Order: sequence, then structure tokens, then C-alpha cells
Amino acid sequence: MDKAYSSEANIYEHGILVEGDEHQNSLNLIATAKLPIYSGFNLSIVDLDGRSLNEQAAQLAEVNGPHYQADYYEEYDLRYCALATLYHMNRLIDLYVWNTQLFERLHPFGTAIRGNVGDPRVFYEIDAFLGAARRVYESIAKVLWKHYYPGVSGRWKSIRNAVKSLDKVSPPFATELRQSWDTYGEKLADYRNCVAHYDPLTDGSTTCWMGWYGNRWGMTVKLPANPKEQSRKAFDFKSGPEALSYCHSVVSHLVKLCGRLKAEEKIASYLSNPRRR
Repeated sequence: MDKAYSSEANIYEHGILVEGDEHQNSLNLIATAKLPIYSGFNLSIVDLDGRSLNEQAAQLAEVNGPHYQADYYEEYDLRYCALATLYHMNRLIDLYVWNTQLFERLHPFGTAIRGNVGDPRVFYEIDAFLGAARRVYESIAKVLWKHYYPGVSGRWKSIRNAVKSLDKVSPPFATELRQSWDTYGEKLADYRNCVAHYDPLTDGSTTCWMGWYGNRWGMTVKLPANPKEQSRKAFDFKSGPEALSYCHSVVSHLVKLCGRLKAEEKIASYLSNPRRR
């Protein structure tokens, strides 16, 4: 599904689409059609300051001049993984918007208090997002190994090993990466591992719940608060995060983390001074 938006479209949490200067003051703006839109996307995903995450991700592998592509495989992979995560975020937003607009047509204001729809596509995209976002961390580890441990054998097997041995990485970024993994990465990995190896993040159905936000319908999909349990029989959906808001917080964080990695002195210099052909 490739939804078309007007050039005045803004998307808020819960998939609420507004046009022009209308605002949803109690909700965060997560995407817009008012900023430049990159190939393969129909929206620009934005951070909480309204800045394009698509643009930030696209700039992760900007090399200053002609170069051998093989010299920059790891940097290109980092950009690829960030954009892949944003792509699945875009598709997830499309599905939220599609369902909320359908509900608004079928149940105008005042005709219903709450409702639900069954849409497995929403859960497919959540699963895809979690896998793509998890790979961003592995791409970060590969870039770090390339620049800070050149010629050393025995590259980290995963980001879990990397965060335990960042002795050659600049202390500020090493600290930031460890904090990122503790705050975002561990839970993200738990969600991804549960999907990949145990159970889908559902209660056995693919129900999306509809409720009112002001005078607009909005959609809610709850993720379990405890994916480490690795079993839907033990999942706690009641206190878990809302899926779209969770995914937005993760991708916003990861794109900014990648941007700070790109700005590290060694990496910035490498991008600015390619080996000439």
C-alpha cells in the first residue's frame, strides 16, 4: 500500500492526519508531507523538533568527492539500515492513517465511543521495523571496528560484545553508545528476539483499538511491557508501550545516534578525505 498525501499533510501519534495549520496539541507530530520527501517514501518522518529524520539518515554516508565504493561499505551499510528502519516506519504510519480514516468515514463524531479493527498488516510492519532497527546497532559496531580497530582480528560478534570493550573509541561516544544500548537497545533486542525465535507480539489476534483524541479517531496497538518473557501467555499488554509511538521514539534516537557517530573525528575525516582514484 502506497498512500498519497497532500503537500499540507501532517501526521500525529495514533495515525491522526491533519491538513494545513490544524494541530493536535496533546500529541506529537511524527511525520509530514511539508518537507522534502526522498525516493521510496511518501512522508518525511520527523523528530520531536520537527526536523526530517529522512534527511539526516540520507546524509550519513556523504563522501567528499569521487571515491572507491568498497572503501565505504560499512558507512553505506549504516545509511542503508537507518533508511530501512525509516521505510518501515513510513509504512506503519500509512496503515495507522488508513485505518483511522476508514473509521472516521464509517463512524462520524458522536456515533460511537470506541471500536476496533483487525489488520495483520500493522503487525507485519511492526515486526519488520523491529528487525531493521536492531540491525542499526550492528552496523554501528561495524563502523566502529573499522575505524578504531583496523587490522585487529576477532571483530565483535555483536553489539552486546562491543559495548563491553570500547577502549579505543572516544570516551564521549563510548559512553553514549552504552547508554543507548541500556536505554533503547536491550528492549529493542528483546522485542526482535521474541518475534524471531518465540511468539509474535500479539495476544493471538491482530486487533487495533480505536478511541477518540479530541474530535478525531486515533488507533492504538499495545506492545507487551515484558518481551523478555518470550511467551504470549506471560505478556503484559496493559502496561506496554503504544507501538507507533514506541517505534517513532526508537527511530528518532537511532538516527541521531548514527549522526553523532558520523561526526566522530576519525569518521568525519575519513568521509572528507577519500582515497583518490
